[in-house]
Amino acid sequence: MNGMIDNYIQIFEQLHNEMKWKVSDKKILMMIASLYSMNKKDFQYEHFFKIADEIKKRAGYFSYMRSESRYTAAAILDVNYGDPESKVSSLFELYENMIKEKFNRGIFSYVAASVLLKIAGDRDYHSLIVKAKEIYNAMKKEHPFLTSAEDYPLAVLLASEFSDDVTQRTEYYYEQLNQNGFYKGNNLQFLSHILSLNNEEVEGALLSRTIHVFDSFKEKGLKQKATYYPVMGMLALLPEEELNMEDIKDVYERFNQEKHFKWQKDINLILAVSFFVKDKLKQPNLAETSLYTTIETILQAQQAAMAGSVAAAAAASSNN
Repeated sequence: MNGMIDNYIQIFEQLHNEMKWKVSDKKILMMIASLYSMNKKDFQYEHFFKIADEIKKRAGYFSYMRSESRYTAAAILDVNYGDPESKVSSLFELYENMIKEKFNRGIFSYVAASVLLKIAGDRDYHSLIVKAKEIYNAMKKEHPFLTSAEDYPLAVLLASEFSDDVTQRTEYYYEQLNQNGFYKGNNLQFLSHILSLNNEEVEGALLSRTIHVFDSFKEKGLKQKATYYPVMGMLALLPEEELNMEDIKDVYERFNQEKHFKWQKDINLILAVSFFVKDKLKQPNLAETSLYTTIETILQAQQAAMAGSVAAAAAASSNN
């Protein structure tokens, strides 16, 4: 894991040197660096910038992809494909198909399109988009004040893994976790959906592990913030014996001591958990299981959604 983290810091420093005047929020650079490091993709600035430029050329004059968001999109394409430039048109086509199915225009529809591009495989894109919209509408009906465009990437992920009882399982986790100290809200909804993707385990056992992870944060002196709920879910999906909060805390504290990261404590903790989970997926007892695919997919969707949130926040602040 140390190699991944060293690489993350090196890539961030290179990005910061090259792009500190091109982006308004260094969290965007943190997310981009983490994407390259976690996916073990060599970072070549000129190539990365060429992809971002290609996205800008392809975007309409008023498109979100003409803003800083294009850098995040470029990174997502670069880490996932050997020929990322050839995927730019596919990304925009999927985006327009999502708009036709009544997804709102905006950064989260682009992020959801990038998730769909990655996970669809040989499956029909259109049927997955329709399914994702049905799932999103069901989420909106169940929790009208919580569900927003930020949930688009999650809806796409759920569409790819959907089973008939997923809504029932999600509500079970949502209510039970709320009764055990978790605050109601969008983050608890996200966590509940993450847990519902594991349909191979008894619900009560997974619920207990999630509560154990929640309690472990407090035991290690880490805040139990709602913004950390989704990564708590990823930790709960791991076999219990693989959880090592001390390792996570060490990485978190290392990030907090870095001069560029010390004011970004929430992202530092989320990334510390994400690096830990990514490292655990190398274990032979996990690498050959269906759980590996589930956690890997969730990790990618979480990264993409978080990158979208950072880009959206930066865009909103620059417009004020």
